[in-house]
Amino acid sequence: MPAAPSPAPGLRERKKRMTRQAILDAAEALFARDGYEGVTVAQIADRANISVKTLFTYFSSKEDLAFAGEDEMRGALVRAVTERPAGSTPLDAVRDFLKDLARQGEGARGVEEFHLAFGSDPHLRPRLLVMYERFEDALTAALAAETGTAGSGQAARLAAVQLVALLRLLTGPETRAALDLAPSTDPGSGPGPEEARERALLSWIDEAAAFLAAGIGGYGARATDD
Repeated sequence: MPAAPSPAPGLRERKKRMTRQAILDAAEALFARDGYEGVTVAQIADRANISVKTLFTYFSSKEDLAFAGEDEMRGALVRAVTERPAGSTPLDAVRDFLKDLARQGEGARGVEEFHLAFGSDPHLRPRLLVMYERFEDALTAALAAETGTAGSGQAARLAAVQLVALLRLLTGPETRAALDLAPSTDPGSGPGPEEARERALLSWIDEAAAFLAAGIGGYGARATDD
């Protein structure tokens, strides 16, 4: 017998969800424009048309606002790996996940907005590192369960760390530098600057994944004197 459908949320619950989303939208827009340190809680509340007191009933701090999507992102990353098609590897899954993420986040512009909002702020670095460690823990558990190595999952941990490294590098300074070097084509004769930079970002993800697939065994080997 099919389960009964869940009742629709009431008016009060819908209003709470709308207010929460308005706060998140306001914070995202201001962080992208002015950077994390350049934005106050009062400015976020004003943009969301609520009081600061109301904002704090939804989020305990500005930092919590900045990382409000962490759980959702972690869950999506794990699902990308655990629900990947037959014949594909976890690396394939994370590569494709990041490429989809780049497209949804307006490509290169999304990377630049991340850097402006969070990437270069020293106050957020400890929280970013904790977030990435949680991603690694979640992927380690998923990979260990899939491969039957729970409890002794050295390989699962090493794989998870490298997979999360792709995500970290996507928002790292090296990626932004690579995008700055992307060729800009005349819109009349080919892709415009934004499209060219997005192509460069997607290509960078492919190259980074290919590097991991090849392994680091021979990387940096010094030539002998013979």
